[in-house]
Amino acid sequence: MANKKVVLIRLCKTEKGWRRYRAVIGKNGRVKPGFVIVDGKERKYPNGRYQLRTYVGSRMIYRDAGENAAAALTAQTKTEHLLQAKVAAKEAGVKIEEVPGRLSLTRELNRFVQAAEDRGSNSAAAVYRTAADEFLRIVGKTFADEITPEDILLHQRGLRKRGCEQRTIANRHACITAFLRFCKLDVKTLAPAKPKFEKTVPEVYATEELRTFFGSIKDEHLYLIFEILLKCGLREQEAVYLTWENIDFATGTLRVRSKPEFDFKIKDKEERDLPIPADLLRRLKSYREQHPAGRLVTGTSTDKPNHKLLRTLKRLVKAAGLNCGQCAGCKTHKECERWWLHKFRATCITRLLQSGMDLRTVMKFSGHSDLESVMRYLSPAADTVIKAHVDGVEWM
Repeated sequence: MANKKVVLIRLCKTEKGWRRYRAVIGKNGRVKPGFVIVDGKERKYPNGRYQLRTYVGSRMIYRDAGENAAAALTAQTKTEHLLQAKVAAKEAGVKIEEVPGRLSLTRELNRFVQAAEDRGSNSAAAVYRTAADEFLRIVGKTFADEITPEDILLHQRGLRKRGCEQRTIANRHACITAFLRFCKLDVKTLAPAKPKFEKTVPEVYATEELRTFFGSIKDEHLYLIFEILLKCGLREQEAVYLTWENIDFATGTLRVRSKPEFDFKIKDKEERDLPIPADLLRRLKSYREQHPAGRLVTGTSTDKPNHKLLRTLKRLVKAAGLNCGQCAGCKTHKECERWWLHKFRATCITRLLQSGMDLRTVMKFSGHSDLESVMRYLSPAADTVIKAHVDGVEWM
């Protein structure tokens, strides 16, 4: 009898060299990335690739299944179904012929993600991979021509069942339609309606919150890092990869640039020059004179990109006594959800609008690619103005 079993294997680099072990499938039915079974115990070997083990007669065959755990699991399921179908067809005297011109969704996804990586959009590639892997797992289709409008709705229902918010569902939908468009499918027919979600007004920090926060910071370098986020409105990654050569002390300018050596590209390719507020410029100059070594402005003590700024922010907020005490983060692990890095950028943009700076200038300053994105910040900017007018009305 033909062997219909397909085993998911991980070819990984161990302390004894390259070895093949069974991949670990968790209780939730998903592959635990990097984990394998060695002598009955789970071990993690992050360096490696997944393979599918099948048999042709008594001969063992290994097929590459890539580096992504979810994609490998999908490939295993598809291969197993195909083998079962072939065996059943053979027993029934029917021959299955695979049409050579059909587009394999798994293969096209690999090409789609690779194309994003080739453009330098590594973050987008990772998002595409996550969204599309989940889509393929939910709909269970093999070829692009099998996708129907019902599959799009099935995917959205699956996300809702998992507890995803409408904004997340809309973002995942955009990723999936981009992938299907790459597969040369008619997206307007397959997904004519985009998932709707309520656009929230950007949240900003209150003046008193900021005074308390900055007043509590004793470390000069940390003070500078968060002052840059607030007064220059940088995105997190723009701040992480900011170098001292990007700061022109003569002109008081901060240059936001891509960093190929760190595999970092500016969002929307909006490289820009920003005027640095005079007080921040003085502190930056003083700090650089005292610390002439190092290249990264916000880097670690070993001059490496600091990817733990959010964790640092949470720690400083707690130390300053600014935890709200009401959110889930405060209740579970004493890390307030009301404080996050991008909120400094939102506060910066809002303050610029409140100061009277026009929309196009703010768009250039912030690196947004369209006016609509900047206009989202008009609502919070207008609130204080409206309140001042309301308070000034003589009602009776």
